[in-house]
Amino acid sequence: MADRGATSQLLNDGKDWWQERLEELEKFKQVQTSALDDLVSVNSLFTIAIFLGLSFASPTEQSIDNRPECAPDVKMEKRLVMYEVVSFACFLLSSLVAKSLKLFINFQNTKDDLDIGNPHPYQVIKPSRGFMILLSVLASTVGVVFLTLSMVDVVQIKIGKMSCGIHETQAAVISLCTIVALALIIYLPSTVTTILRCMFNF
Repeated sequence: MADRGATSQLLNDGKDWWQERLEELEKFKQVQTSALDDLVSVNSLFTIAIFLGLSFASPTEQSIDNRPECAPDVKMEKRLVMYEVVSFACFLLSSLVAKSLKLFINFQNTKDDLDIGNPHPYQVIKPSRGFMILLSVLASTVGVVFLTLSMVDVVQIKIGKMSCGIHETQAAVISLCTIVALALIIYLPSTVTTILRCMFNF
C-alpha cells in the first residue's frame, strides 16, 4: 500500500510539474509574439524615416548656409541614397524574419517544446528559433546604424557640411551619434544575452 501511495504521489507530482511548465511556456510564448510585434512596429517607424530621408536626396536641394562650399555635392546625395537603401533592406529582413517566426510560434504546439522525460532543465527558446530572433535583432541593429549614417548626411544637406565648421551641424551630428550609440549599447547586449540564456540555460 505504501508503494502504491508513493507511486500515485509521484504521478501527481509529474502532472503538476507538466501543467506548471506548460503554463510557463504558454506565457513565454505570448511574450515572444508580443516582442516580435514590437520589433516589426519599430522597423515600420524606421522605414518611414527612410522615405523621409530619401525626399532630401535631390540634386536641387540647397543647404541653409549660403556659402557654395557648404552646399551638398552629388557624392553626398548618392551616399545618402545608398545608406537609405541598405537600411531599408535590413529593416525588411528583420520584419520578414520576425513575421515568419511569429507565424511559426502561433502554430507550434506548446507541448512539443517540453520534454516530460527531462523534468528539470528545459529550453524556453529552441536554438533554431533563438538564432532567427537573433538574426531579426541584428538586422534591425544594422539598419539603425545605416539609418543614422543617412541622417548625418541629411543634416549636412539641410544645414551645411561639417567641414565648414558649422556649429549647428556639428551639434546635431554629435548628439545624434551619441544618443544612438548609447541606445544600441543598452539594447543589443541585454537582448542578445537574454536570448542566449533562454536558448542554452546558462
